[in-house]
Amino acid sequence: MAVFVDLEDEDIEAPQDGKPPRWNVGIDAVKAAAVNEVAGGGANSGIVGSASGKQREEAHELVVRKNPNRNSMTKALGCYPIIVSVAASIDLNTLDNLSRTCRQMRANLLQYRKMLLASTLHCSNEDIPVDPDEVMRYRARAGNWFYMQDIGRSAFTAKSGRCARDLVAGCRRCGTVVCRNCAIKPPAPIVLRDRHRRLCTACTDAPLGSLVKPRLGPEFSLDSGDMERAICQCDSSLGVWLCQPCGRTIRSRDNEYRSIWKWRNTYTEQLGGLGTGIGDGDRGVPCGRETECSAAREREQQTDCDAEDAREADSYLSAVAAGSGGSSSAGSPNISANAAAGGSPVLGRRTPSPQLGPGYERHEIEGIGGVMKKKKLRMVRIGACVPEWEDERVRGEIMGREVQGRRSWCGWCWRVIPGKKDYEAARQAGKGALG
Repeated sequence: MAVFVDLEDEDIEAPQDGKPPRWNVGIDAVKAAAVNEVAGGGANSGIVGSASGKQREEAHELVVRKNPNRNSMTKALGCYPIIVSVAASIDLNTLDNLSRTCRQMRANLLQYRKMLLASTLHCSNEDIPVDPDEVMRYRARAGNWFYMQDIGRSAFTAKSGRCARDLVAGCRRCGTVVCRNCAIKPPAPIVLRDRHRRLCTACTDAPLGSLVKPRLGPEFSLDSGDMERAICQCDSSLGVWLCQPCGRTIRSRDNEYRSIWKWRNTYTEQLGGLGTGIGDGDRGVPCGRETECSAAREREQQTDCDAEDAREADSYLSAVAAGSGGSSSAGSPNISANAAAGGSPVLGRRTPSPQLGPGYERHEIEGIGGVMKKKKLRMVRIGACVPEWEDERVRGEIMGREVQGRRSWCGWCWRVIPGKKDYEAARQAGKGALG
């Protein structure tokens, strides 16, 4: 029930006869009627009798009506252990949006305000110290992070600014929790078409739920929340959300992938496509999912042992030099002593080549001029070859069908990009469920 009060009458003095103002009689009558109805009182008297039957019903409904926001969800979020565990997985913006859902939710969160603000999601780089001396030096670069390459991972040593708390989320590729200051700057919308990677026929025909992580069953449609979180969202309002190590190489990888297709088109045209073997067997472009391809197979890979060992040693030495401030003298004594003893600079392991002879994986091959080389043969998992179309080769078009709506793979976040057929199937399934 709503009561409208004319605020302009507040300055009017009370009448001399002691009776309440005229506008206040209805309110007192409604209150008295509500109390009388709830208490089960007998005959109405005075002001109560002046209230109409409709007013009594409205007052009774107002008193006995339950709070519509008191349900199992709000009761659960009013429990401190539950709401703290929920706050540990969301940022400040999400926590603020949660408190704005209803008055009951706001009341539940307000009593734990101080603890919840400290329990929200933190950036994984928050404990890394800020280096103000290097801010201006590296401000012009695309990323302001200075890191060294370790064995398969990046270790940050300094950052150019404090981490934020209002916008924190996991990297769409590796899952590392980063804030808006530690994430990469989103690329221009015009380069979104370069992120497409072609899928093989098996991955294109497979159910969409089998291409996401974690795998979803056929009961999850494209419109479900779990599926929307698992597919690529780089072209949506969420934008590109990648950490600095994952986002530094997206443009170079895009250029490399497009160069492969340009080279194949040019190579085929120059030789007339006769005897080149392009596209035959395992000589085509592999699936964009690579080792996770639905039709992936085990194949032998031949690698030069000397080149691989030298590459590992160089990467480790550069990492040690970067970590010691650009001077390799800090870590060089142990490394040089280890190398002199026949060991490898990489984690103190013994260098397999040339100290070790050929074995099960390492084969000795005679090269040009009688030079003996060692090759390493190992089984690797590679994706199936993707299809190629003559019309795209003639026009020199790259990823034309994927840009127009064919199912593809995102080279930025490593997630599947649904095609027009997927959306059409979800729309038809929705109509069938409603029908």
